[in-house]
Amino acid sequence: MSVNGDRPLIDPARLAGLAWEDLPVLHDQLVTLLDELSTSAWLTAAFDHVLATPELLLQSERLQELDRVVLVNDAASGVRVRLHVFRDREFDRPHNHRWTFGNRVLAGSYRHYLYGDYEDLTTDTTIGAPCLVRDETPGTGYVIRHTLVHSVAAVPDTTSLIVRGPAAKDRFVVMNNETGEAWWQYGHSVEDEAEIAKRRLGPEKVTGIRDLLIRQGVIR
Repeated sequence: MSVNGDRPLIDPARLAGLAWEDLPVLHDQLVTLLDELSTSAWLTAAFDHVLATPELLLQSERLQELDRVVLVNDAASGVRVRLHVFRDREFDRPHNHRWTFGNRVLAGSYRHYLYGDYEDLTTDTTIGAPCLVRDETPGTGYVIRHTLVHSVAAVPDTTSLIVRGPAAKDRFVVMNNETGEAWWQYGHSVEDEAEIAKRRLGPEKVTGIRDLLIRQGVIR
């Protein structure tokens, strides 16, 4: 996890000091951190490191709605930094998360729907209409607790940077507004290895994502 072989991409002590249980404090910490991580220099170094690190390449994968590249995985703190790329269609399914996270949009945009906080969300929970709708554009961001239900509808190739905290649970709920269906999704620790392997991006696709950031002017 280094830029030049002796200096880490992010100081591990800084990651260990993030206040995941105190959202106002965490917000200020992540705004500052994401300001630094969103720079061309840091992202260039991070992608170089990913392509040279088999462990990170194995964690970078294609999901139904987006590609995600794991740039930093700090095992001691449970913190990960990921680059997300929304692909060629809009995607809008309400869901919560297994972890609290901060986000920064780098390029593109998406419509962001927030449904409210559901501490004990299950597949049987009925959620109402969104209580807040906002457009996320380059430079905007937010910090979301793992209990909040939200969804996004993205312009193709929208890119964003995520700093996620340690897992607070082993599963989360995804809902389909059109069919009324809801289902659990799980972390890698309980998934089948063959299914995980099918989703891996590999170095060619990760290089392609870096090239996309160059075209977007995020990396120069």
